[in-house]
Order: sequence, then structure tokens, then C-alpha cells
Amino acid sequence: MAKAAAFARSLDLFVDRTLSPAAQSARLAGAAKRELARLVAEGHASPSYQRFVDGREGAAEETVAPAPGGRIVYRFNHLGAVGTFAVSFLRQRSPAASGLPARPRNGKHGAYRDSFWIGVNGRAFPAARYDPELVPAGAELVIYNINAYSRKVDVQQVGGKSLSFSVPPGIFDDAAKAIRTRYGSLVDVKRVYTMRFDGQYLLKNEQVHRSGRYVGRSRNRAGKPVESPALIITPRL
Repeated sequence: MAKAAAFARSLDLFVDRTLSPAAQSARLAGAAKRELARLVAEGHASPSYQRFVDGREGAAEETVAPAPGGRIVYRFNHLGAVGTFAVSFLRQRSPAASGLPARPRNGKHGAYRDSFWIGVNGRAFPAARYDPELVPAGAELVIYNINAYSRKVDVQQVGGKSLSFSVPPGIFDDAAKAIRTRYGSLVDVKRVYTMRFDGQYLLKNEQVHRSGRYVGRSRNRAGKPVESPALIITPRL
């Protein structure tokens, strides 16, 4: 991670090479711990991180080799913050009211912005219950909306007919772009056209023109899950 690498380089400033090897190791370990605590306390780094001491994951800072070979690296887990940013962006871009006859799962019209879910390594829950501090390093985040009309809000078209909402189309594409702009050095993000999830709305009828000609990808759409866009976020290696 870019921030972790910058932190590792700054530790050299704290090593006095006139000290004994044991004292050098102790000085480097103490400086690393103090700087880590400061970064976390000031909100510049996540409290979730991986520690590498001379390349050994999880080793105690005090076991670091003396200068010039000793190296302590903290790789901060930014996935939790990225998930928070992504959900906030999607909610802000969501319409306050859908204007559609389809009813959200909670039975209220206009609840699209409150119906985003997050999957963390395959375990999904409402975004309102999302805790960024509990996202493990290396996790995969999947963010989607459970309402049946999520794709309509996103693309704002059905067949060749345009739909009108109080917000512009492309909220999932725009969210992906915003994430790349802010966190592109830390994560990869892609917008997928559709995904599957438990309780997904099933289409009741075939899609047809007034002339009777079918509109859609498949000629057997009835009973299949409605298409639902999503974001998939993973840490960059």
C-alpha cells in the first residue's frame, strides 16, 4: 500500500547507528509503535492492518533487526473505509422516491436509498449494519440494492423506452469512477451488469411489445431473477 510504504521509509529517521544493535532494534520498535498509534488516532490510517517485521508477518516490532537492515512495515486495511464511501455515494445519488409501481421489500415506496446491501466475503447484510472496522484484510466487497427496480434506476431504460427519475442514470458506473479516483491505488472496482442474491425478485411475465414481439435477452424470462447491478471491490495486490 502506498501509505504503508511511505511510513516504512520514514522509520529510518529514528535510528541512531551509534547505538548497540539491541538498542537500535528497541529504538526502531518504539518509534514504529508511536507513529502507528499517532496515525490511527488522527484518522490517517485504519486500525485494521497487517504487520511485517523483516518480512515476517505478525512478528513483534521488538524482533526487528538493527539498522541498516531492520524494516517494519504496516499494511493498512482501507477496505472498510472504501465500503463506507461507496455506500454513501450510492445513497446520495439515489432517488428519494421511485415513481414506480413496484414495491420495495419493506413495503414502502421511495425506499431505494435505504435498501443497499453489502456482501463481505460472501456474507451479505443491510448497509445500515455495515461496520468498516470488521472488514478483514484481503476481503471482497459486493454492494447492490435489493429492490426489484434497481436496474431501472441505474440505466433508466426498459427496452427502447426511457424512464425518468429525479437523479441522472449510471449511479453504479459513477460510483465505480469515484472509487477509482479516490482509492484507485488501493483497490480494484468493477460494476457488474447483474448478480444473484437470496430473495431476489422473480419476473412474473414475459417482456413483450404491444405488437406481441418479445423484448429482452431470453425468450424464457418469466420466473427468472430480475437483473440487478452491483459493485465488486477488491484490494489491489
